[in-house]
Amino acid sequence: METIEVHVEDDHLQTLSKTRKPILAVAELIWNGLDADATRVSVHFEENRLRGLESIRVADNGHGLAYGDAEAAFGNLGGSWKRGDGRTRLKRRLLHGRLGKGRFRAFSLGRIVEWTTYYQDDGRVQTYAIIGRHPELGTFHVGEPRHAKQHGSGTEVEVRGLLKNFTSLRGARAVQEITEHFALYLRQYPDVAIRYDGQEIDPSSVEKEVTDYDLPAQELTTGEQVAPKLTVIEWCVDTDRSLFLCDADGFALAETSPGIHARGFNFTAYLKDDYLRVLDEAGVLVFEELHPDLKKLRDAARSILREHFRERAAQCSSRLVADWKRDRIYPYQGDPRDPIEVAERQVFDVCALNVHEYLPDFETADPTSKRFTMGLLRHLIETRPTALRRILEEVLGLPKRKQEEFAELLERASLESIITASKVVADRLDFLNGLEILVFNPESKEQLLERKQLHRILAHHTWLFGEEYNLTIDDESLTEVLKKHLSMLGDETEVCEPVLREDGSRGIVDLVLSRRVPLPRADEREHLVIELKRPKKKIDLDVLSQIKSYAFAVADDERFKDTKTRWAFWTVSNDMADSAHKEANQRNRPPGMVYEDDEGRITIWAKPWAQVVEDCSGRLSFFQEELNCRADQQTALEYLRRTHEKYLPKALKE
Repeated sequence: METIEVHVEDDHLQTLSKTRKPILAVAELIWNGLDADATRVSVHFEENRLRGLESIRVADNGHGLAYGDAEAAFGNLGGSWKRGDGRTRLKRRLLHGRLGKGRFRAFSLGRIVEWTTYYQDDGRVQTYAIIGRHPELGTFHVGEPRHAKQHGSGTEVEVRGLLKNFTSLRGARAVQEITEHFALYLRQYPDVAIRYDGQEIDPSSVEKEVTDYDLPAQELTTGEQVAPKLTVIEWCVDTDRSLFLCDADGFALAETSPGIHARGFNFTAYLKDDYLRVLDEAGVLVFEELHPDLKKLRDAARSILREHFRERAAQCSSRLVADWKRDRIYPYQGDPRDPIEVAERQVFDVCALNVHEYLPDFETADPTSKRFTMGLLRHLIETRPTALRRILEEVLGLPKRKQEEFAELLERASLESIITASKVVADRLDFLNGLEILVFNPESKEQLLERKQLHRILAHHTWLFGEEYNLTIDDESLTEVLKKHLSMLGDETEVCEPVLREDGSRGIVDLVLSRRVPLPRADEREHLVIELKRPKKKIDLDVLSQIKSYAFAVADDERFKDTKTRWAFWTVSNDMADSAHKEANQRNRPPGMVYEDDEGRITIWAKPWAQVVEDCSGRLSFFQEELNCRADQQTALEYLRRTHEKYLPKALKE
């Protein structure tokens, strides 16, 4: 078996193996098949006996990967053959991938990724497998080629050892997301078929209207001018509105919020220019608020979108009013008699359009009922305008089932508390997004200070590490930790001698979080000690030695030896050096555990920020889905600036 090594920095591969939306990793695997001249790509989800997700398989009928090309395809990052003329080898279709990054996205889904490829060699089909594992990113094991019986060319990718159940990959919403992602490509190449979870992807079946725009020329900070284009697709089905940042060929590189209000419209917008491909290859496409040229392009697109939907809303309104007049439902006849009636009709049109939009049964009601409702609205506008709001509240209210649920909820909680709880979830989602920018953005990562900035921000957000913990110690010595520990146990013993590490130093810990263990062990305590490192500092053997010295100082000090207290020590940063990674990933231990004493009372862990954020996102996912709440880069940055501006590095303040 041959081994292929990717020669690139480990932290770069770690970044490539993470994605905010799991479905984007699946989309990358589909793109890989299309770039191999496939005309059919299918995505299958295998379930276990408990109906949980077992594995993900993406199969295509492309030309496969010849054995002699494996080294070049998997060993180079940024030097792929795809950087040639931007066309596929056989069918000369436009290429999506250019840098060979897509295969690493699969590791955001599972720990093991296996490519089984079939290719033509002198009239015979040969096959072999390539296997990669998350713990050894950048290393791929290639099997020996062998003859394949009764099989055409193509590639099947299987992702196993899934990191979570990934419920967002299944169902109607996932199908629509894939539809949006590949809509422009499938419009351009109608002979291509994508089948996702048993359903054919057909954008035309759910498209309502497609509009193309040429945006005004935009001057970049370099003095260069670009002329981006914008495509707006309005859908017949409910979907989350998105603005895709694409290259000039319409290949989606990143997704962001459209940032506009367009009530009643479900749409996806595609901003297209090759300069966006340049920004993507530079790794800055996700930081739209921090890059002036990217912000300029996005703002130009949003301006066009606002105007587009103003015109579309006016068209829809005019068409609807015309239909009412044709069907003799509209309560006014002829031209307005005077300016007062002009104003009355304008008010009436606004109210009637809202009735049509919010009243579920209005559109299907019989003409007599519609005529009665319209007459009632006109009468109220003319005679009792102050009563109109009360009537509209009754008419345009929630569906009956939702009214009952809301009333039942108000019996148990006040409206204020419901709003507050929703805001807490929204704020936490914004903070998680903001934290990712804070620790992963190249500029802020370099500027961020450990104690004066990162530490001070996180002291206000200890929920990151678990809802059950409360902050008890902030930037204090081990001696202060002992005092607080004894106080929580009701021990009034005076602490005279300091707690010392093995080298005689006192040591300052960043955060200590504590909780009382729930019944039936209500008398037990758990302490979580967190040692933070600035993002550009890797967790290495020196860092592990530091956190171990804290743990062993606690273990060796007689005053800490309470059998009913458990201690967990975490060190947290962006990445781990190879030596630390090996120590934190040992057989018969959970990933990240560096040490555990014989009684299980003291454990030491090395945690990358990506894992902490992902674990926290998982805990919030249910509330996010139920509240239909989305966080984006813009709202995340606004939240950080509003709540922690004095602790932010310069790159995020500007």
